[in-house]
Amino acid sequence: MMIRVVLCSVILWCSALTSGARAADLPEIRVGVLKYGTLNWELDLAEAKQLPEQYGFKLTRVALGSPQALSVALQGGAVDMIVGDWLWAARQFDEGRLYHFYPYSTAAGELVVDAKANASDMGDLQGKTIGFAGGKGNKNWLLYSAYAKQHFNFDLDQQATIKFAAPPMLNQLMLRDQLDAVVNFWHYAAELKTHNKRSLLTMDEVLASWQIGAEVPVIGWLFKQDWASRNKALIDQFFAMSFDTRALMDTDDNVWQLIPSFTNKYSEGARPVLIEHYRRGIPTRFDENITTDLQKLFRVLKQNEGTTRVTGSLESLPQSLFWQSPALGEH
Repeated sequence: MMIRVVLCSVILWCSALTSGARAADLPEIRVGVLKYGTLNWELDLAEAKQLPEQYGFKLTRVALGSPQALSVALQGGAVDMIVGDWLWAARQFDEGRLYHFYPYSTAAGELVVDAKANASDMGDLQGKTIGFAGGKGNKNWLLYSAYAKQHFNFDLDQQATIKFAAPPMLNQLMLRDQLDAVVNFWHYAAELKTHNKRSLLTMDEVLASWQIGAEVPVIGWLFKQDWASRNKALIDQFFAMSFDTRALMDTDDNVWQLIPSFTNKYSEGARPVLIEHYRRGIPTRFDENITTDLQKLFRVLKQNEGTTRVTGSLESLPQSLFWQSPALGEH
């Protein structure tokens, strides 16, 4: 009996060594993540299911404290990929820094008010205090302010009190009734809706006013073109893993219990709303119609950027910005 136990232990030890050796031999992808960002949900599940190894690579997460830190890490070569803004990536072309973009999410910012607020549209917020995540160079500000001016002759700068702050702080201000309305990123807006707040205007509705479809990706994977030219197969393996991980998240309620960055942060009451919003933002295609809508959106930003100059000297998005992968393909 003792011999059998020893033999089993030796076999398990050898198996672990072999598995470890295989993992050590795999090519590595270093992904920059925000410490508390929603990208961790997908990566938690992928690691719980040991999907990176099954798809032939080693996944290393590099946790950073801000979107700016992610951009700096990508530029400096400390990470290989991040999730970020396609507009930032496009602007880098002005400086000769070439990146690729691949969709990560279509979930966008949302304008939220108190459930009892006497407001039926954005025009009813004139004279009110409105919070915005990010600054005046953020797409949320540019698009919502352009929409208000176009549809209600409502100049947000002149006819409302605007407070720019970090997303968590804006939610706190909203919950303390120190804001009349807030435009916040999707998961913060979803959280508010579990606390007696309601949506007044979605980004989908804002985009539709310019005949831009709801499937336009708001953010996506960013990575250097020179790195991509040396690692095309590896990148496609990564996106295949990402696609399959998110298919699980989209169809299987039980897998969310394997995501500690989700279950440890959110109450059981908030989880169904967040899951619903997350699933709604999973991209299903990246084809010519999507890139055409991205170009349309870029032109809207160009026309409404004012002194922010967020589009730089670009007149359109560089076609080489868009990465194509079999994961979403061109179907």
